[in-house]
Amino acid sequence: MKLLQAFWKLFKKSVKKKKKEPKKIAVDKDFSLKPEPKQLDITPEPSPPIRKKIEKIHIQVGLDFGTSCTKLVFSQQGRRFSKVLSFKHNLPIYPNFSLPSLAAIDKQGELLLGTEAAKFLSDKEWDFGFQRFKVIVAGKYDDSLRDQKTEENFYKYRDSNKYHKSFTPEKLTSIYIAYTIKEARSLISKLPEYEDAELDVAFNICMPIEHIENNEVRMAFEGIFTKAEAIELAWQDLGDCFNPVKDDPSREHFPSDQEKRVFAIPEAVASIASYLISLRREDGLHAVIDLGAGTTDISICNLVSPGGESQSIWYAAKNLPFGTVNIERLIANFVRDCHGDEVECKCADVYEILLSLRSPNFINGKYAHQKAVLYRSAQDELEAIRKSSQYRHIWTEAYKHLIGTSLWEGVEVFLCGGGASMPFADNVFSIPWWHMIPGLYPVSKLPIPDDYDPGEAEAPFERMAVAYGLAIPKPTLETYVMPKDAPDQTPPKLPYLLLDRDEIYAK
Repeated sequence: MKLLQAFWKLFKKSVKKKKKEPKKIAVDKDFSLKPEPKQLDITPEPSPPIRKKIEKIHIQVGLDFGTSCTKLVFSQQGRRFSKVLSFKHNLPIYPNFSLPSLAAIDKQGELLLGTEAAKFLSDKEWDFGFQRFKVIVAGKYDDSLRDQKTEENFYKYRDSNKYHKSFTPEKLTSIYIAYTIKEARSLISKLPEYEDAELDVAFNICMPIEHIENNEVRMAFEGIFTKAEAIELAWQDLGDCFNPVKDDPSREHFPSDQEKRVFAIPEAVASIASYLISLRREDGLHAVIDLGAGTTDISICNLVSPGGESQSIWYAAKNLPFGTVNIERLIANFVRDCHGDEVECKCADVYEILLSLRSPNFINGKYAHQKAVLYRSAQDELEAIRKSSQYRHIWTEAYKHLIGTSLWEGVEVFLCGGGASMPFADNVFSIPWWHMIPGLYPVSKLPIPDDYDPGEAEAPFERMAVAYGLAIPKPTLETYVMPKDAPDQTPPKLPYLLLDRDEIYAK
C-alpha cells in the first residue's frame, strides 16, 4: 500500500508539470500592451508558369501583281520551301491561288477590292468596274504602254459613281496593293506553325525591266509601293477607323529606309529564278515571254558563270501593251455573234470559253463555224505579237550586245503567265525573230523546282513562276545586270595575216 501511495504522488506531480501555462503578454515600460511579434510566413510563393519564348521568324513574300489577278508565294528564312498562298474564295472564274486584281463600287458607294469586287461584278459585263489599273498607270507615263479603251472605262466608271477626281489610278493601285499585303499577312499569321511566333514579313513586288529603266514609270510605281506600305500600316494601327479612299496615311505611317519592307524586283529576274537552280540550267542565250492578260513582257538574257557563280546579263526587255485581253474581247464578240446583242457577256462566259480553247475538240459541236473563226483569230493575236515591230525591236536591241547570226541559233524560249497554256503558243514563239536564223527555237515552260509547294490550291508552276522568284530574298536575287549596263559581248574577230606572193608560193 505504501508503494502504491508513493507511485500516485509521483504521477500527480508529472501531470501538474505538463499543464499548459497561460500565454504571457509583453508589457512596455509605460505599461502599454505590446503586440506579439508576427511569425514569418516561409511558405514559398507559387512560381509563374513557364511560357514558351516568342520566336521571331523572317518571312519573304513574293507578290506577283498581275493585270487580271495577283499571286502570292512565301518562304521562311532557314527552311527550304516556297509555298503558294490559297485565298479559299471559291470564285467560279478565279482559281483559289489568285486574288482578282479588281475593284468596284457598291450601291452604298463603298469601294470593294479583290474577292468582294469579283463577287459584285460576277453578273455584270465582263469589262465593268475598275480593271487593269496597273496598265493605266504605266500608260500615263509612257505613251507606248497606253491602253486607251481601258483608261476610258476607268474614268467613266469613277465619274458615274460620283467619286472625286483625286481618286486616280495611282491611288487605287496603292490601296489595292495595301489590301493584298494585309490579306497576305493575315493568312500567314493564322497558319498553325506561326500562332506563337513574331513575324517579320518582307514583300518583293515585280516590276517589268522596262519600267525600272524608264525613270518616270519607275518613280511612279516606287511611289505607289511606298504609299501602299503606309496605307497597310495605317490599317493595322487604326483598324476600321481608317478609310483609304477618304483618308491619307499620316507621316508616321511612312516607313524609313531601315524599316522598309516592300521592294521592287525586275520581273524577268524573278521569273527565271527557278531555271537558275535547276539541273537543266546551261549558259547561253535565253528569252522569257510572260503572256499576261493586259501586257506581254519579253526579256532576253545571256547566262554566264564567271568563277562558277551564275549571273544573268539582260540584253533587252520590253513590256508590250497587249496580251490575252484581246483574246477576251474576241470571245465577247463571239458570244454576241452566237446569242445576239441582247445577251450580256459575263466574266464567267469569257473564262469558260478561254479554258475550252485549250481543248483539241473545241471547234466541234454547236456553233462549229464561229468556234473555228474564234480559234484562228486567237492564234492570230499571238502571231500579231511575234510579228509586231516592238517584238522584233527587242531582239534587235539584244543582238547589238552579241553580234553574229550563228550565235542566235537555238535560243531557249520560256513561256509563263496565263497565256502560256494556249495550245498554239509553243508553235507561234518557236519561229526565230529573223528569217536569216535557221531552224526553230526550243520552247518550253519553266522547270518546277524541288522546293515548290503548290499549296491547297494546287497552283500550276507556270502561273506562279514570277511569285516563286519573288519569294527569294532581295540580296540573293541581285546577281544580274540590267540592259543599260549590259556590255558588248561580241567575241573578237580571229586575227589573220595578209601574206604576200612569195610567202604563198614556193620559190
